[in-house]
Amino acid sequence: MIIYNVTSKVDHRQHAPWLSWMERAYLPAVMESGTVERYHLTRLLGVDESDGPTYALLLTFKSRLVFDIYQEKHALNHQKAIKDKWGDAVLSFPSMLDVVLQGE
Repeated sequence: MIIYNVTSKVDHRQHAPWLSWMERAYLPAVMESGTVERYHLTRLLGVDESDGPTYALLLTFKSRLVFDIYQEKHALNHQKAIKDKWGDAVLSFPSMLDVVLQGE
């Protein structure tokens, strides 16, 4: 299982509209790709929020192959949508995680 993490710092002035847009537009578009099994949008706690809150979006993929399909066919459009809509009000960086063990 692969988890694609996108950590984003959101400007205070854009926080509420961004969160609403994530819920109503961005995340439904991500799920429509048919490659993402599930997502978690989480807010980091205990971090400096003087410039705005920090979120981590975790997208779960069944395999590296499925993730590669997402990267090839969808990721650039999704990244462009964020940049076009929010510009410098949302600063993000991605990381890819390989799940080694998991439990319930």
